[in-house]
Order: sequence, then C-alpha cells, then structure tokens
Amino acid sequence: MYRTFHRPIDFVLAMKSQSVLDQTTAATSVDLRQTVTAARARQRLRYGSNYTNTIVPVKLFEEKVQFSAAQLERIEAASFQENLNSRATLKILRLARTIADVLDCDTVPDAAVDEALKWKISARRAHQSLLR
Repeated sequence: MYRTFHRPIDFVLAMKSQSVLDQTTAATSVDLRQTVTAARARQRLRYGSNYTNTIVPVKLFEEKVQFSAAQLERIEAASFQENLNSRATLKILRLARTIADVLDCDTVPDAAVDEALKWKISARRAHQSLLR
C-alpha cells in the first residue's frame, strides 16, 4: 500500500516572461548574494549567535523583534480570516522580519508585513487548490 504525503507550500513564486531585448536593469546574482549575505549578518548580530530568522528559537525571536500593535492586529485578523494556525502565523512574523532585513531596516515596516501576508496567503491558497 502506498501513501501520498502532501507538504504545504510555503511560497509561490510567480514570474512573468521578459523579452531578451528588454533593456531594463535587474539585480545581478552578485547583487543578490551581497544583499542576502548582509541580511543574514544583520540577523546573526541581532540574535548574538549563528541564528537567522528562520531557525531562531521563538522566545529569542519575541525578545529581539518588535512589531507595532497595528501590525500584530493586521496579522491576527488575516490569520483568523484565512484560518491559519499559530505555526503559519509565526512564519509570517519571521518572513516580515526577513524582508525588513533585506531592506536594511532596523524596524519592521508595514510594507514588509503586507508582503509577508501576501506571500503566505497566496502559498496557502495554491496549496489548497492542489489538494482539490
């Protein structure tokens, strides 16, 4: 007997095609590597260890990362509306902090929270559509 196991999708990456003749500039691999390296260094400095936002213990994350009351209310409302569990809600918080780190922000801006919500909710909906 075979069983299939479905693992939830954390992110859905939508990309649009672009003509090779299009001369708009985009970040190079070197630029992206430098941005990610700087964001990870920022995280390690924040937590005083080799932790990044993805793996830092919850208690330490809560001690070191601050969200405004309005941001937490927005995340809570979206989590309730989308029927997200506490694990998914924590992923949204971690992702918002990571986006802020990539943007080189000391505090988490509202735009980072909005983007994290968009990513997590779109991934959840994509996962649900695969299960139908």
